[in-house]
Formats: sequence, C-alpha cells, structure tokens
Amino acid sequence: MLIEVHELKKIINAQVQAALWECCHPNFANDVSDDAKYSLLIDQIFEDAAAYCKKDPASRNCIASILQTYTSFKAILHYRIAHFIHKHSNSIDKEHYALFISNRGKILSGAELHYKCEIGKNFVLDHGYGTVIGETSVIGSDCYILGGVVLGATGIANNAIGRRHPKVGNNVEIGAFSRIFGDVEIGNNVFIGPNCVVLEDVPTGYRIITKTSNQIMRSIM
Repeated sequence: MLIEVHELKKIINAQVQAALWECCHPNFANDVSDDAKYSLLIDQIFEDAAAYCKKDPASRNCIASILQTYTSFKAILHYRIAHFIHKHSNSIDKEHYALFISNRGKILSGAELHYKCEIGKNFVLDHGYGTVIGETSVIGSDCYILGGVVLGATGIANNAIGRRHPKVGNNVEIGAFSRIFGDVEIGNNVFIGPNCVVLEDVPTGYRIITKTSNQIMRSIM
C-alpha cells in the first residue's frame, strides 16, 4: 500500500511528539514543537527513512514499515530529536532532556548513539542492536552501519575530554561487529567489512576486509 509523503511525515511527527511528551516537561515539549526549524527535523528523519528504504532490500520499499516496525530506526529517530534539542534549544534544561530522549532510543533499539555526535544526512543503521557511537564521533552523509559496530575511544577509563572518537567520511559502509577506535579519520567511499578493528586512518576509496585472522587493506581507486 502506497502512503503519501505528507502522511508518512505525520507518522514521524507522532513518534517525535511521543518521545518529547514522555521525556520532557510539557512547556519544553511545546517549545521544541514550536521551534522554527522543527519541520526540518521531521524532513531529516524522513530522509533517513527514505535512504533506509532505498538501500535495504528487505524493506520492500515500504517506508511506513521502517518507521513503525524497525527497531534500529528508533535509534536514528531519537538521536535526531536529542541532537536537535542539543543544537537548537535555549533552555538551561536542554542537556537533561536530550539525555532522557537519547536513553529512550537506546531502550527501544539496543543501540547507543550519543546525542552530541555529528551524523550527516541519509544515515542508515541496519540491524543496529549493540552499536555504540561515541560523543565526539563525526559521521558524514549517506553512510550505512550494521549491528554491533563501535565508534569508540582507545582508552577505557579517564579518557581525555577532547576529541577521542573517529571521524567518518561520506558514503562509508561499516560491517557488523567492526570497531573503530580513537581520533582516526576514515575517508569517503570506504568499505569496512565485518569484524574489523581499525586503529589508523583509512584513505578515501579503500576497502578493509578480514581474511582468516589477518586484516588486509586494498585500494579500489
């Protein structure tokens, strides 16, 4: 069944409102909804769903199904809301509410996307349970990440407050259970296969795959 874009955006708006009203004071929820850029938030979430629909054959080109039944998409939706609050709200309580909404997304999806990280447009998190994206991570546009992926710091306790997480370029694919640690830079159009551990910069256009127990890198330029 085909559903018009404006009807799909109504579904998104209802989900955003549910998160706001469950996690925030009513006055704060109203302030977010009345923000001049609120419609851009809805548009951005819709574009994420459309990218998911385009790239995941299992979705059968049904955005409504993604919005209503895909738990991994809940992580993206809640990240977008929490990040929007972090960026645009002037309230002294904004970080408090952003954390609440972020935690709601984690509970619903099993993925943890820190609300302060930067994620570009058309982001797809497929089967995202167990994925963790750290606070200072930066992810470009049109990226596709699978479950169990970690964008983390190299240390464990007492990490530095500054940049400590990866910067990922545009059109990057990261396979299930791969881990990228530290302030490293992943170029554009990079493919990282499943179960890789990346500790160094990866140039644009490269592929990282696993073969037996060793990691190999080869250019696709």
